[in-house]
Amino acid sequence: MSTPAAAPAARQSLIMVCATMASAMPLITLVLWFVLATDGIGDFPATWAPLVVLAAAVGAYSICELAGFRTPPLEYSNRTAAEIEADSWRRFTTSTFTRFAVCEAVFLVSVALAFVVESFWVVLIGAVLALPLFFLEAWPGVRNQRRFAAALESRGVPSYLGGRLQD
Repeated sequence: MSTPAAAPAARQSLIMVCATMASAMPLITLVLWFVLATDGIGDFPATWAPLVVLAAAVGAYSICELAGFRTPPLEYSNRTAAEIEADSWRRFTTSTFTRFAVCEAVFLVSVALAFVVESFWVVLIGAVLALPLFFLEAWPGVRNQRRFAAALESRGVPSYLGGRLQD
């Protein structure tokens, strides 16, 4: 079964939006270096602050893995393939943004904690944990498209989301 023609354009648009959203984390990290790093990178903070950021990352990973790819399956209907594809992409995009928000929360927690403990290290730890987590869980790549398509197609209705994928 072939994929309707709109899939590559929808995927490219989503990739551009995700890349733009993800680029905010390194930029904010750079800006915060000027705010928080008074003498070079500064002293490493108390152990509890990095552990809170690590716990937030573990929680975000767990939420994304356990709930981030769940969606009601597509139902049999008399809709055209283009309508099913549009619905599938809408649902995938919504899920992607939700997973992005969960991953970005790790970074935002680290920013808040960095001001509490007055250490740039906490921001670095947050960025180092949040960016790979984002690329694993929220990036609209083949892995995540196929995982979401599997949930959509669990009743046998093709979603036109997972066909002819490329990185």
